[in-house]
Amino acid sequence: MMVWMNHLTLRHPFTSRSVVALMAFLACLRPSFGAPSYATDFRLEKRVYLVGEPVLCDFIIRNTGTEAFAFPYRTPTRALNPMLASEPRFLLTDAHGHRLPEALPHPCGGAKGRAVYGSVTLPPGQTSVEPWVLNQWGTIASPGLYRVHAERHLPLYAVKAHPGTLSGPPIGYALAVENLSFKVEPGTPEQLRAAYRPLINELQNPRNPRFSEAVVAVTAVPHSFLEPQLRRLLSGEFARYPWVPEQALNGLARLGTPSAWQTILNVALGHIAASGPKNETLALRSYAILLLAEKGDAGFVPPLISLLHTAPEPLQQNILPALGFFHDPRANEALFQRLRSPIAADRANAILGLKNLNSRNVIPALLAMLKDPDEEVRTVANFALQSLTGQGFALPPLASPSQLARAIARWNKWWQDNNESFRPAPQAPCRDW
Repeated sequence: MMVWMNHLTLRHPFTSRSVVALMAFLACLRPSFGAPSYATDFRLEKRVYLVGEPVLCDFIIRNTGTEAFAFPYRTPTRALNPMLASEPRFLLTDAHGHRLPEALPHPCGGAKGRAVYGSVTLPPGQTSVEPWVLNQWGTIASPGLYRVHAERHLPLYAVKAHPGTLSGPPIGYALAVENLSFKVEPGTPEQLRAAYRPLINELQNPRNPRFSEAVVAVTAVPHSFLEPQLRRLLSGEFARYPWVPEQALNGLARLGTPSAWQTILNVALGHIAASGPKNETLALRSYAILLLAEKGDAGFVPPLISLLHTAPEPLQQNILPALGFFHDPRANEALFQRLRSPIAADRANAILGLKNLNSRNVIPALLAMLKDPDEEVRTVANFALQSLTGQGFALPPLASPSQLARAIARWNKWWQDNNESFRPAPQAPCRDW
């Protein structure tokens, strides 16, 4: 389906004078750029796929006008943030109209990963094609007929003097809506390997035009024969593209083999790390730690506690909140010990770790931390109590001693009245790796 948006429809009666005034007003807003003229489409790259093969859907936009325009572009990973209105929306259903199981549920540690944003300038007559991996929106796990409803509402911008930047209000919006269907069939391991071969070839050089899409495809739907490729994406070869190692960690976690999790642990411990800026390396290690915590395997606890005593301080502050997700006595003990640390950041992050336990047993310790000498620690303790209990007892910034005393008294009174019956509300489960 082609959607053409190069005209204005007036839905209310206007006099000729008011129409002239409106046109003059719009001309003042955009004195040098007319309304963009374009055609948009969603198109599946194939109609038949194998079980376990990435399903690629292209968003296509063609400049049919006489002036260039620009639009935002980013790495084609699904955004879990529903506020990003320009992202494509895909709704996948089976032959009976049932929505497919969620492929990327919200992680327990918050939104993850990164996207590399930029812009595309499209001259007249040129076409841009963005492939998106539909497996990020639904779990396509068995043979059958599937349907996808695809939508996008993409802002278009005038081309500025400095290409690569988008500024000012949009000069229009490209709307694309499409209903498509595809078939999934069983295949042999040899057929599946053959289906992945073009994607593996694209991974060999980051300058390949479809490198980003290939990274997303092999990490969104990984297989054991792709494990060497996922390890390679962690190497210093891709240090200029810090989102690539993060995606590789996601792919290894989805793969879920013992060797894949061992690789993630090695990254967390610093045994494997892409050479690059120190902050990027620490960010990758922190991400690996959070993936281990989401997995929740008790075998990861001893090496992480050991790392807590040797890692650089920024990394220690990421380990502490992650320990709470394990619900392991050894991790819990490490968190309670850090409440007595002379370093305020240690105490604050230990509080966040205890909050992640989602247990009534941590309430007394959090109440005690409201008396901490450090204001930030007190603020974090109050936040943790609010999160666990659902109570809105506020602690004002820069609270005076009398305000602090009143807040502590309210919390203690609430706990005295409710400690025997209180149970924290069930939390959404962590991502099931």
